[in-house]
Amino acid sequence: MGDGNYGRHGTLGLATPQANPTAETEFRALMPQGVASATVRMASEEPDPGARLRSYFINISQTLARFDTLAMQAIGLACTGSTYLLGHDAVEASLANVSAHRGQPVVSAAAAIERALAHIGAHSIALICPYPQWLLAAADQHWQARGFEVIDHFSLDPDQGDTRAIYALSPEAALERIRERWQNREADAYLITGTGLPTLRIVAQLSETLPGPVLSSNLCLAWATLREAGIDLRERGPATSMPLLGGWQSGIERL
Repeated sequence: MGDGNYGRHGTLGLATPQANPTAETEFRALMPQGVASATVRMASEEPDPGARLRSYFINISQTLARFDTLAMQAIGLACTGSTYLLGHDAVEASLANVSAHRGQPVVSAAAAIERALAHIGAHSIALICPYPQWLLAAADQHWQARGFEVIDHFSLDPDQGDTRAIYALSPEAALERIRERWQNREADAYLITGTGLPTLRIVAQLSETLPGPVLSSNLCLAWATLREAGIDLRERGPATSMPLLGGWQSGIERL
């Protein structure tokens, strides 16, 4: 690891949806010192948002091939909607083959969330997403099928026509709506799913007031990808309110 000038502790890969302005920034903000990251965009010309999300993972081998010979210890896929639509078993079987072919672990965001929930011992979740109603329904069905009790679920923008509309949502407005919704709801964990909504400030602030851990897709993906890469996480050691990665909150204002 770290034979070059940068990334002395390793390099992680990240694949994001083509217009996603958030995942790359948050992923890098969560990295410990000495860990580099490289990004590739999952691209699709499908006009239908559901077909576009499916194509991201159906074509993931070709997407990751654009990393060429770049040495990386693990790769994270920053899209939960693809798994919600294609199904856990199909996605994870496909990614197992991709990982074996590439010789490096490839972690989906949904699998990262599930590992994080298992890590903290969560059995019930409150779920919010910035998706349209049809994708919220798929997310709810996914987590119930994976054995979790979904005690609450709602969308920040249920009537949007295109999933890319989440990139224009205000994180400040999202924070207030989420806080109002969850202030009297108890769950083992509070999950903000969707990699395109800026969530680090939301996670940091809600973690101070809600009775359980607050997780986001990007937070879980960074944690799981770092673990797959075998990178020392002592610098990002957990805290009571941050059971996955800690120590990143002070850098939020630089984003």
